Amino acid sequence: MNNLTRRYLIPLGILVLGSFLINFLAATLPNLINANIYYLLVMLMLFSFGIALNFKGGKLKNYSLRHIIIVIFVILLYLFDTQIINVPLYKWFLSFVVGDAIIIKIFYIYFGWLFSER
Repeated sequence: MNNLTRRYLIPLGILVLGSFLINFLAATLPNLINANIYYLLVMLMLFSFGIALNFKGGKLKNYSLRHIIIVIFVILLYLFDTQIINVPLYKWFLSFVVGDAIIIKIFYIYFGWLFSER
């Protein structure tokens, strides 16, 4: 049961509880939750879902350069997507690659999965 819980129920629980919490906060605190904070909450939920997909148990032994690079990419993606940092080349690239924003959200899951990779 422990392996079943770790592999299937924890990622599902993160998605269900995370989406419930995000929608609850958006409905309860509409003045405090603006678009950037809402996107940050979604990004954190997807990143933690990616971590839970590859969770092997135990602690991470050490942080490597890979972890730092992943965190930098996630922060840059967030800043570009919320247009806190406006980069025309990024918008141009996305216009050719992305039909909608789903691929960016998949990147957050992928980076979370890579973060917990050993």
